[in-house]
Amino acid sequence: MIKKYLTKDGETRYMLQVYLGVDPFTGKQKRTTRRGFKTQKEAKKAERELLLSVEENGFTDHSSKPTFEEVANLWLESYETTVKPTTYQNTRKYLNILIKDYFSDIRIESISVSMMQQIVLKLSKRYTAYSLYLSVVNRVFKFAMSLGIVQANPVDRIIRPKQQPPKSEKIALTKEELNQFLTLAKEHARPVLYAAWHTLAYTGLRKGELLGLEWSDIDLDNKVISVQHNLVMVNGKYRIQSPKTRKSIRKITIDDITASVLKSWKLEQKKLFFKNGVKNSNIVFSGSSGEYLDKSHFRVSLKKFLKRYDLPAITVHGLRHTHASLLFEAGVEPKTISDRLGHANIQTTLDMYTHLNDNQRSDVADRLLKFLEA
Repeated sequence: MIKKYLTKDGETRYMLQVYLGVDPFTGKQKRTTRRGFKTQKEAKKAERELLLSVEENGFTDHSSKPTFEEVANLWLESYETTVKPTTYQNTRKYLNILIKDYFSDIRIESISVSMMQQIVLKLSKRYTAYSLYLSVVNRVFKFAMSLGIVQANPVDRIIRPKQQPPKSEKIALTKEELNQFLTLAKEHARPVLYAAWHTLAYTGLRKGELLGLEWSDIDLDNKVISVQHNLVMVNGKYRIQSPKTRKSIRKITIDDITASVLKSWKLEQKKLFFKNGVKNSNIVFSGSSGEYLDKSHFRVSLKKFLKRYDLPAITVHGLRHTHASLLFEAGVEPKTISDRLGHANIQTTLDMYTHLNDNQRSDVADRLLKFLEA
């Protein structure tokens, strides 16, 4: 389609708007607009040349040399159909940051190993868990290779910086540190927080599994917790979905003290509901109105409490690490620990908890001596 228009100076010019077909790379219709032709004849000639070029060469400027962002978005469309909404949401978030800060308007085939090495060094300085971002980049390049867009994956040839936890935070608490923390929490923390922190440390639940618990999931008489839910946030709203993996759906036995802590909290919760005129809620660790505890507030509350009482800094997930670490120290077999934590495989358990504390290292030496002397 060719149209006549006037410029700001009042001169007559022609523009063309032409439909070029469907781009085989994106699967989307492609149109283009060109302006500034002095005659209608010039515009028609340019239109014919465009159509002929596409017919002979395809969308060379677009599909044969796509940007990292174009390939990533195409991969993401397929990826969305294979994962849970929260996984997709997090991946989309990582990808948006990567494109904005590192891959904006860069052709994917032009990304070299040296460029990728510089990017990963920047990521490692910016994010403690930079491997989450690198994993997304790696999958985009693998997807590009499967489409024949690139011949090699530069991520395969980079040197990955060692990932370190923040120096100010411990990976796990010792038995003595945990007892000190829970003693103070029982006396000074809100009852719901004390019950939640105690349950985390004594069960090894993930944060979402803990906050998604319902009273119907807990058999206090037989002291068993059925892990069937995971609290997630999708599009700014909390919702319940199935746990992380199939192995995450499991039953966890609890000790007498933990059962007592949960029973006490259940009674306290009923008093709180009655006081606030709230109908009974099936959510175990709820706020005063019976709603789910906010994950961010839950994290910040732990951080503030530890700082207030000058206790070792540890994250909410660190209480899960603490549980596993103490199970190792108690001599529990790795396979049993793996099943209790809901890991997809035992290697995950072994990889995560290789940080033995001094007591465990001494225990290894003592065990060897006893074995040799037997």
